[in-house]
Amino acid sequence: MPFQCRGTTVTIAIGHVPTVSVTIDTDRLTLVLVNLIDNAIKHGRLGGRVDLRADIEDQRFVRITVDDDGPGIAPADRERVFALGERAATASNGSGIGLALARLMLERAGGRVELAASPLGGARFTVTVPRT
Repeated sequence: MPFQCRGTTVTIAIGHVPTVSVTIDTDRLTLVLVNLIDNAIKHGRLGGRVDLRADIEDQRFVRITVDDDGPGIAPADRERVFALGERAATASNGSGIGLALARLMLERAGGRVELAASPLGGARFTVTVPRT
């Protein structure tokens, strides 16, 4: 689905999303995903691509991945970006609060968020949330 951002069109591809119940409430999960998608758009290439996928990891967890095609996050910074007020080196604005809050909300619901390199060339955020 094309999306206008930063004066250009970003393609957001959403894979099949299974219907399942999870331990985090809708509002908090929405905040987590909006933060991750916004970061992917903000830090991705101009006119780039963001891929979202959700799948059932096993009978206990749902996994959601957000991939972007930006410059990625250096391995040395991957844990630091989850600390309150910390950011990776980037030209985009931000407060360094979003990823810290996303991690906190997920952990309180028994979930987690991890960061790795994306097959698209940028960052991949993987959210794992327990099923109810």
